[in-house]
Parts: sequence; C-alpha cells; structure tokens
Amino acid sequence: MTDNMSRILIVDDDFIFVNELKQVLAAYNQFKVLSATQEGEANTALQNETVAIVVLNIDAPHIDGIEFLGLLSSSHPGTLCIVLSKYEHAVVKEVKKIPLRDSIFLYMKKPSNLKQIGGAILEALHCLDERDYTQGILVSKLLYLVEAATKTCRLNIKFGSKKQATFDILEGALINAAFGSLEGTAAASEILSWPPSSFIVTELPPEYEERINMDDVNTIRVNIRLKRKTGLLSPAAVAEKFDLSKKIKLFIVDDSAMMRKVITNIFADNERIEVVGEAANGVDALQIMPQVKPDVVTLDVQMPIMDGLSTLKRMMIQIPTPTVMLSAYTKGGSRVTYDALKYGAVDFVAKPSKTSDTDLQEQYDELINKVYLAADVDFEAVRYIRAARRNKDVADNKAVNCETIVGIGAAEGSYGTLLKIIPHLSPDLPAAYLVMLYEVPEYVDAFVDYLSELCSLKVQRAVNNESVQGGVCYLASGEEYLTVHAGDNGFVQHLSPAPFAGLRGSINMMFFSMAELMGNHSMAMIVSGLGEDGFEGMREISRVGGKGIVQEPATCLYKEMPESVIKHCEVDKITTDSKMAKVVNAMLS
Repeated sequence: MTDNMSRILIVDDDFIFVNELKQVLAAYNQFKVLSATQEGEANTALQNETVAIVVLNIDAPHIDGIEFLGLLSSSHPGTLCIVLSKYEHAVVKEVKKIPLRDSIFLYMKKPSNLKQIGGAILEALHCLDERDYTQGILVSKLLYLVEAATKTCRLNIKFGSKKQATFDILEGALINAAFGSLEGTAAASEILSWPPSSFIVTELPPEYEERINMDDVNTIRVNIRLKRKTGLLSPAAVAEKFDLSKKIKLFIVDDSAMMRKVITNIFADNERIEVVGEAANGVDALQIMPQVKPDVVTLDVQMPIMDGLSTLKRMMIQIPTPTVMLSAYTKGGSRVTYDALKYGAVDFVAKPSKTSDTDLQEQYDELINKVYLAADVDFEAVRYIRAARRNKDVADNKAVNCETIVGIGAAEGSYGTLLKIIPHLSPDLPAAYLVMLYEVPEYVDAFVDYLSELCSLKVQRAVNNESVQGGVCYLASGEEYLTVHAGDNGFVQHLSPAPFAGLRGSINMMFFSMAELMGNHSMAMIVSGLGEDGFEGMREISRVGGKGIVQEPATCLYKEMPESVIKHCEVDKITTDSKMAKVVNAMLS
C-alpha cells in the first residue's frame, strides 16, 4: 500500500459492518482505509491524516452524526462525506431530491451490497479531482438530517467571512432563527437561501423562544424554490419597489376584441395602472399612441394590416415606449421573442390561457409585474439597435490570439441587453468572451443559434475540456459551472452541472476562475438580473487588476444584480446597455 493513496475514513460503531467494508475497499487497492467506532477516534483520525472521503453512519448510537458533520464543514471543508442510515427516514428522502454536490456527496440507506459504497467512493474521488462540488453543507439539507435525528441543539451557521446566523432546534424541529437584526421566519427565509455553509453544534440555551413551526419552514422552502425558478414576486411587492407618484398609462394592441377586454379587466381594479387606450392593429396603434402617450404598451405579434414586429420597429422610431410582447408566440427560446427584443421590446409574456399549466391568477400576476417593471425602464433602453452586418468570412476564420478573457454575467431581463452587446463586439480583438446566462440549457442553445446568424464574432455553446479561442463568444447556462484553466496549449473550459443551480453562484465561479487564471487580463461585466450573484467575483477581478463594467441600473429590467455590484465593488465603467460593446471594444483595443 503506497503513501499517496486516498484516505477513506469509516465512522460507524458496527464492528462487523466496518470490517466487511474495509475488506471490500481493500480489494480496490486504491485506498488507505481508516476506521473509528467513536467520535473521539474519528476526530483524531481527521487531525492526523488528510482524509478525502468519510463514510458516516448517522444513526450510530455512540457517534453524534450532526456534530461530526459540523466538524467536517467547519474544520475539514475539503472532505466529502457519504452519509449512511440504517433507516429510510421519511424526511431524509427529501435530501435525495436535492442535487448532492455539496460536502455531503451522497445519502444512502445502509446497503447489504457493500460494493455500492465502494462505487460511491470512486465517484466521490472523481468529484474531488474535478472540484465538481461546493464546500459546505446546504442549510435546507442540514435541516432534514437534524429532523431525522430528532436533535435538540443550536446550529451556529457561517457563510463566508461575514454572514453568521443561528438555528434553534428542539427535538428535530426548527423553532427559531436569528441573523443580524432578523429573527424567526424572516431570518429563516434569508438563511435557507444561502449557498452551502459551515456550521458547529452547541447546546440549546435554556431561555430559548419558539417563534417558528415546521409549517412555516416548509412554506419558506417552497417560496425559495419558486423565487429561484421564476424570480416572480407578488404584484403588490413589485409595486412597492417603485416610486409611482402617478398611474402607469397602459396601451393594449391586439387584434382580438375578446383578448383586449381580458387584458383590460386584469387591470380594472389596479390603483396604479390605468388602461388609456387600445388598438386592433399596428397602423391604428401608431396613430392613437401620440394622443394618449402611454407609459407601457402590450403588443401582440400576429395581427392584420400591420403585424406586431413591424409595428414595434416603427414604434421605436416614431414614439419609443417600453413594450411588453404579449402573444401566444412569445415565449422563452422562440425566434419571434428574440426578434422582438432585438427590435426594442423590453420583455415578453405569453397570453393568459386556461390551457396553461400555470394557474390563471398567476398568469395575471406575471403580466401585472411585467408592466410595473417595464414602466421603470429608462428611455435609453427603449430603442432598436441595428446589429452589425455579419461578415461570414471573419466569423469562420481561424480564431485570433486570446490575451484577455471577458466574462458577462446575465440573468432575468438580459436577452435584449445581450442582443445589444454581443453582435457589436469586434471579432478581431485578442479576446475571448464567456457569457453565463441564467436560463435553461435548451433556451441557451436556441439563443446561440440565433446569435450565430447575427454576429461576425463566432458564437457557440461552452463545451467541457474544449480550448478557449480568441474571437469566440461562449455561452453557458446558469444551471452549469463554467470555469477556465491553463491547458497544455492555452486555456481550457471546464463545464459541469451547477451543484445547486437555484442558489445562483455560477457567475461568481466563472469570475473567480478568470481572476485566478488571467489576473489583470480579465474583464467582468454584469447586466440585468435578480439577486446578487457576481459582485464577489467582480470584486476579485478588480483586486487582481482586471476591469469591471456594469450596466446602468436604470436601463435594466431587473436592477438587483447591477445594483449589488455597484454597492459592493469599485468598477471601471457604468454605462447603458447600448454602449457596453463600444466600451469593451475600446478597452481591448
């Protein structure tokens, strides 16, 4: 047995099981196998050896599995853990529904076929080698394990260098949470949205308060999942975000009289949105709009006399107005949607329909939110930017040198922004472009195909282990991690599934890898989107001497991402979406 073998630590007080598993693992001839039947022995083994994988029986009566997981997360974050249980806990079944790529690599019912564990260890070692996981334990997953253990304790949770919080647990149930000035459900909502974190276990203080019940926790979990999936807040919450001293004037363009009535009725009781007019086609719309001067327009695509896209192009020249495409044809991934955004629409939504999988009221709420958001977009963003004429010879030429890597972090409301940036990036500058777009992979694929027809710059999907070439723009989905590394003949992409895509760390991961690899030859850009992903990576790029560019929040449909960067980072340029490509080209020249 050589000293460079990976150390595997089995933590279980079942002597027979431990010995049988050690024999199975010895047959692989790849591991140095350690074992501990008590928590003290396990702690000593971790102190004396560099352990790669821990196999932990969380039900062992002489080992506090939760405390031991806390030790791993806080003192040995690079160690992965395979959690075993003799019982199929009902709540722990929920753990299996969460992508298992934090420090808890896998949860398994204690198997009779021990080779299953051997196979899981080999997979975990591969995960370690590829760094295809996030150190720490997801708090929502931890709660399931604590509930299964019916533990009473205080969990002291830490994320990064500044965020610290506590969860009070009584017989497995979360009864209180605290983070800064927040307590109870408000604190729990914040903490459960964190990426994988470290924690330690202490005793529950005798003066504890019960301010949360498990029904609240389950509601929080559902709300977090929904928010991560759609970014949709209630119309009232969206309305309160804006200073609307006067009503938003809405104009409806649709050839269906029934649909115009439906849309009008949706806003009938809204105190902040007033329907000021309607038209059955584009010609009528262009005649009426200068008289009523709407703040927002909803526009159908298929109409007689003048269709929606033709109307939109003329509208952006004659009377530029924030426009939400409202059609059966406008949905994510469709060419019509991209055309509309290219011509100046700020957003899109499908027409309300009883045949949709979504409840009608949710569809109505989404439309109301889109109108609020559109009304808050600055005039500068409401314009049609003609794409640069595509030079196929340039696009198909051999890639130029890659001396700089430019990363773009994009999320909700960013399609239109990217259509104003990517087609105008110069293909002959010595730079490669990485775009992390929070959209499902199939929509990113469709967007790549669309951009490829517009751009002289070569546009393609990011692919694992392929080289990074100058003069090429690579797009990845927010459900993936895209990082760059040094290869034998230049720079190489590494693409892997994001372990917790809903937690939104893909932009930071991309920026961090750029900073490490390229130093002051890296450039980061943040455009429209929800949440705060990107500011930590942007700050790191700034620290190593790279450049930072942020879309002017006033021109964003969703302002949170750029606002968080401006709040936390010193950036080189804040500019409108229509000028961002020009700024990049100038900085690279």
